[in-house]
Amino acid sequence: MVYDVENTGADWPAPYMSTVNNLPDVARLPDPFEWSDGRGRIENLSDWKYRRNDIKAEIEHYEISTKPDRPDTITASFAGNTLTVNITVNGNTLTLTSTISLPVGDGPFPAVIGMGGGTGSLPSELFISRNIARIPFNFGQVMAWEQDRGNEPINALYPELTYMGAYSAWSWDVSRLIDGLELVQDVLPIDLEHLAVTGCSFAGKMALFAGALDERIALTIPQESGGGFF
Repeated sequence: MVYDVENTGADWPAPYMSTVNNLPDVARLPDPFEWSDGRGRIENLSDWKYRRNDIKAEIEHYEISTKPDRPDTITASFAGNTLTVNITVNGNTLTLTSTISLPVGDGPFPAVIGMGGGTGSLPSELFISRNIARIPFNFGQVMAWEQDRGNEPINALYPELTYMGAYSAWSWDVSRLIDGLELVQDVLPIDLEHLAVTGCSFAGKMALFAGALDERIALTIPQESGGGFF
């Protein structure tokens, strides 16, 4: 199920969030299809976009902080194999760049967004042999691996979000990269219905959150993502 918007249930109100000290002990993995307010399980596929947003809100509240919405002002260009995306919020602009490797031919081509490199930690030949475009995600353009909270590039746009977790910021950045792909689709032959993300270790978690928080991503390939959050 691939969608043409980042979040199909964006209008769904967040569930009630108990304080950490009042959270119940859950011995087993919770049922992902059970509503957070205890009214039972979802019964229709159409309800999933809302249940998904319950889970999203809880992960953001208790773990990574809220991923900001798509800004109103985004421009993009593609020249010399480089995609450039400019995001403006409150008069300040953040620029993202990615040098894209395209297969030979007219396309449109499926694409993999690699965390920190064109194919993450996977061998590039896996994708080259299948005529898949490679799009490196330069995560340091939005937030560094070792953060200086409040002084990261994303804080030029959101100076009040000094508490923002890296996996929220990085997921936001991947989504803005996809916005750029949409804006230049007339000149960059990427098949937007066949996008994948991949990464290993901390970048595996980066790919995992990016795929979970953007419904335009068709395939998420986390490697050795382990546990823990930033």
